[in-house]
Amino acid sequence: MDLNVSVNNYDKFAEKRHFEITSGKRYSIRFSERPMMKSMMPNISDKKVLLLGCGTGQESELLEKYNPQKIVGIDLSEKSIEIARKSYPNCEFYLADMLNLPFDDNEFDFVYSSLALNHIEDTDRLFKEIYRVLNNDGRLLFSVGHPMRFANKAINYNDKVYYVIGYESVSNGEGKELLGNYLSHKKQINYFPDNEVIEELIAPPSYYFEKLLNNNYIVENFKESKCIEECKEVDELYYNRFSEIPQFMGFLANKVCTK
Repeated sequence: MDLNVSVNNYDKFAEKRHFEITSGKRYSIRFSERPMMKSMMPNISDKKVLLLGCGTGQESELLEKYNPQKIVGIDLSEKSIEIARKSYPNCEFYLADMLNLPFDDNEFDFVYSSLALNHIEDTDRLFKEIYRVLNNDGRLLFSVGHPMRFANKAINYNDKVYYVIGYESVSNGEGKELLGNYLSHKKQINYFPDNEVIEELIAPPSYYFEKLLNNNYIVENFKESKCIEECKEVDELYYNRFSEIPQFMGFLANKVCTK
């Protein structure tokens, strides 16, 4: 990687990201991640909601449709928070760290996070901090990248590139090559056409199930994203690919009171 390239520079790309998501140009959000999250949404009417890693706050527009009592968002990007405050004045937005939330114990009924928790290495500490600010009936709904997006290995064959998970066929005692690493918990660096570089942590579903259970949550629902039919009229190739291969996974978990 070019050492001069800034990784996870959310301030620099905040305006562009906000435009792409709110205008529907980010197909991954519009046709895969957001429909998955909507299908998992519990009743949050009259609830106090915390939006973790809120970015420019665009998810608050979705959450407001469910009539919550209050929406509070936090993010580490100063520019993103500035855009969020201007775009969604009915909500509260603060510059804050997910691992050190500036809120009281049991302050929120519901915590929502879209593609943000997978940027935190200390998952145990993160889930403990979320647990702290949730009330005793509180729920957590979050999405992260699916390992199917990155666990494969690129293979060049007949001037085409194939992305493969599997292993080399054994023949005459040979066949040692492993293709892909689905079960690894690893850092993934993604390069985008506009020169944005995003580093995130990729892990299999079992990793998040274990972390949630070990930190006193009950997993109520789990889903893998599936591109919705609406996408077919916009980009059929994109639809055909991601209606069969998940890009994201979502977890709905309930805080278990231990006292």
